[in-house]
Amino acid sequence: MAREHISFLTPGVPRRPGGGARVYFEHANGLVRRGYRVSIVHPMNLPSRGVQRLTSRLKETARNVRANSPRGRISWMNVDPAIDIVLVDSLEAWEPHADLTVSTFWRTAQAAGERPATRLLQLVQAYETWAAEATLVDATWRLPGHLAVVSTSLRARARELGVPDSRVHLVQNGLQHSTFTTTRPVEGRPPVVAFLAAESPVKGLADSVAILRRVHTARPDAELLAFGGGPRPAALPDFVSYERRPLGRDLVRRVYERASVFLCASSSEGWGFPSIEAMACGAALVSTRNGGVDDFAEDGVSALLCGVGDVPALSDAVLRLLGDEALRAEIAVAGRSSAARFTWERSTREFETAVRAALDES
Repeated sequence: MAREHISFLTPGVPRRPGGGARVYFEHANGLVRRGYRVSIVHPMNLPSRGVQRLTSRLKETARNVRANSPRGRISWMNVDPAIDIVLVDSLEAWEPHADLTVSTFWRTAQAAGERPATRLLQLVQAYETWAAEATLVDATWRLPGHLAVVSTSLRARARELGVPDSRVHLVQNGLQHSTFTTTRPVEGRPPVVAFLAAESPVKGLADSVAILRRVHTARPDAELLAFGGGPRPAALPDFVSYERRPLGRDLVRRVYERASVFLCASSSEGWGFPSIEAMACGAALVSTRNGGVDDFAEDGVSALLCGVGDVPALSDAVLRLLGDEALRAEIAVAGRSSAARFTWERSTREFETAVRAALDES
């Protein structure tokens, strides 16, 4: 007998890889394996006149998804074929039909909250004030229902907003260890510093560039390697090489296992997939204290952590690891050990606990 129907409400079709979408797909896959009926709702965000005004790209996406083809079911992610992919014109057109709605973004939580009969679990992966005013985001966190937060920093934020602990569940993310691993030794790696070059303000691209200018001046022999999901950002200096859209094992080969040091200069992270992926592949992490990193990185043990925006300290930390092979290897080995603790099996088990709590509350 099938268990309850759990429906994930998303802000749109994730045509490109993204950590946020990866998390809800992983949990959807896990719930299917546990016997739940699962659907994922993707608003197409259509123009007001509907199908006649669709762009050719949206038409192709709609045909592929509706045809249930492997490519149409999100080509960059393995989605269980038992999951029902549902397309709606917009969030405003969505109507809840499941036993539990799982919102995946502040706006989807708001949409669910506008339908009072909806039983709601919010999957909170960041404090999304980069997407909306804090008052709007805070209002969604205070909606009736439960919160599944991916990091201890987000749990602390929920407490600050007055959300009762009984409604907040820590569901730390997992890692696909069959993908993010390497046989390349930690010891003896050449001086390569890698980082994610994303132009979102919270990702700290300007600080990363400032740090790497300092590193380049002090260690011109070090290779500086950026990667990202789009064209090369104009802000990158000529001495930084760039890998565009590496995914999965390709990302490991082209970036993570080549790096001796991985830099994260983000001002805020709900979790921080690139950092923990790089750690799992043997790179020593230098990062800001951005919130998410604290769940898997300990300063002086499995990473070197500095204050947000502290360009001199972050630069010195990178140079320290480049200049001290024994310390770099020690940090990298501890980082791999820390990353190994996080699995999707454990994560989805914790997520199911949050699902049961939301379902069982009258």
